[in-house]
Amino acid sequence: MVATIKEIHRHSENTAEVVIADEAIARSARAGHFVMIRFSEDQPRIPFSIVDASPEEGTFTIIIHKGARLTHLINSLHPGRELPNLLGPLGQAFEVADYGTVLCIGDGEGFVPVLPVMHALKDAGCRVLTILSEFSEQNTCLVPNARRWSDELFHSANKERAAALITEIAAREKVDLIVMTGPSDLLRLLTETARSLGIPARCILNMIMLDGVGICGICRVMVGGERKLTCIDGPTFDAYEVDFTQLLNRQRNYV
Repeated sequence: MVATIKEIHRHSENTAEVVIADEAIARSARAGHFVMIRFSEDQPRIPFSIVDASPEEGTFTIIIHKGARLTHLINSLHPGRELPNLLGPLGQAFEVADYGTVLCIGDGEGFVPVLPVMHALKDAGCRVLTILSEFSEQNTCLVPNARRWSDELFHSANKERAAALITEIAAREKVDLIVMTGPSDLLRLLTETARSLGIPARCILNMIMLDGVGICGICRVMVGGERKLTCIDGPTFDAYEVDFTQLLNRQRNYV
């Protein structure tokens, strides 16, 4: 059965939630998984986090966010459109448990991958605190999703303020785990802050991918001194183990 678009909720010119009908993926999807989608035969495969799934309805949801280069794509999508190429769920699921108080952090553009993790952690009984970094009017469409699974939601104007908020929150209450996503320079700073406070931290990496199954190798990263592939070993890693200096140097070659 060919996967089809069931619903589209457009939040802005460059942002849309897309509900896709695919029973197999809907049954198997877990927080942390992603899919590779080719919307037409003349377009490349694009990775998207699975932000929600309904096994009962046989659907899952992705968010195309701030995709300035994908504006034409968003405008061309419509319910009933068939997807010629869809692969997933891919990657390793996030290890969900009742950790206690979890601080989830992401920048406005790269915040999407942490949304399903927040949902799963909340369902597991965690107290979820959220920092939405790089906040601007362009990112307001993500706030309802973030607020839905947050006990408290904080905004920061930049990565330095996000790091300061970690320290402020940790001073008032015990934080048992930090989960972060976004640009690598943000993740490196937040990891340094978490390490200084002795708080365990996991990062969800946003990487360029061509195939999503470990063939191209573009998404490789050094973790604990070993080469890992974000697409098959991640996208979630122990943040303390990631070599962010090496990662930033590699990413500069692809930007």
